[in-house]
Amino acid sequence: MRAILVAGKGLLELVREWQLLLLVVATPLAFLVITAMGYSAPLLVTHPILVISPGDGDASLVAELKAQRYADGRPVFDLSEPSDADAAQAALMEQSATALLTISPDGASVTIAGDALYPRFYRASIILESIVYDHVDRLAGRPEAVRIVQKPVFGAGPHTEFDLYAPGMILFGLLMIIPQTAMLVAREVRWGTLRRLRLTRLNASELLGGISMSQMAVAVVQVVLAFAAALALGFNNQGPLWLAIVVGLIISFSAIGLGLLVACFVENDGQAINVGSTVMMIMVFFSGAVYQLPPLTVFTLAGHQIGVFDLLPATHGFLALQQVLTYGAGLREIAFRLGVTMVLSLLYFALGVFAFQRLKMRDQA
Repeated sequence: MRAILVAGKGLLELVREWQLLLLVVATPLAFLVITAMGYSAPLLVTHPILVISPGDGDASLVAELKAQRYADGRPVFDLSEPSDADAAQAALMEQSATALLTISPDGASVTIAGDALYPRFYRASIILESIVYDHVDRLAGRPEAVRIVQKPVFGAGPHTEFDLYAPGMILFGLLMIIPQTAMLVAREVRWGTLRRLRLTRLNASELLGGISMSQMAVAVVQVVLAFAAALALGFNNQGPLWLAIVVGLIISFSAIGLGLLVACFVENDGQAINVGSTVMMIMVFFSGAVYQLPPLTVFTLAGHQIGVFDLLPATHGFLALQQVLTYGAGLREIAFRLGVTMVLSLLYFALGVFAFQRLKMRDQA
């Protein structure tokens, strides 16, 4: 009962400070809008390729490149010949062309040039190298030793770059509850509210449970609005939306637990915001939501490789969210990741309650 009263008090304070509430709820939406504006192109694009082939070069290689098609029938490459080498270099620098393919007069040498920092060149060069190597092997009469056949784990996949990056941006926004939760707890200490609450025999689990309930209410609004905004911006959802919402709420619960833990080691709400934001950024980057990280496997559990970064609930939460939204996974496919996220969330929450009772509540007795 006392935890419910604390939750009501927390929600009332958040409504009064609507600017803070708006910041936490609207930030995921802002991230999604920016991502949609910058990454709206199809994931599988037709790459404009410049081809310089003095003389006849190797017409069969050029024909093979022209024949490449995606599963939906779209051409992989759009081949054209530049007016001269300077025009080709200018097109590469302006990124109006993805790569420059230079074939020697006898067709014995093929050079692929482009901007190594340009993501589309990286993807196109992999396809080009594979085709060129296979072509050279056939010309040399070498038998095909290995054939790599790609088969997706799930039946669906990302259609656009936005589909690929949106789950990470949603995670980024949901983890903003970490500094907010830490700030709300630290403020109770600074205002002296905690000392007055102690007169009612309020314990740490009731106080932090009430604050957590108020933050979960905010998380429900945040998660629903984030998914609604993603769909409105053109995200191609592949899985059950209700399952994605459940994953989002569990991620939010883990963020609340981390916020409680941060509040145990700060002196005021200013420190809580700073330290909480640092913890949030660590969670975002080490979860793989922004950059793909090496596995750093330590052991295997139930057939799943467990690495150093898997000690963070955000790592499993992001993978579960991505698999549902982008690849159409169901509850069965993400059960392990979802369960680990929940266990780690409960662990961090329990650590937060224990540390708060030892480090803060005793000082207010």
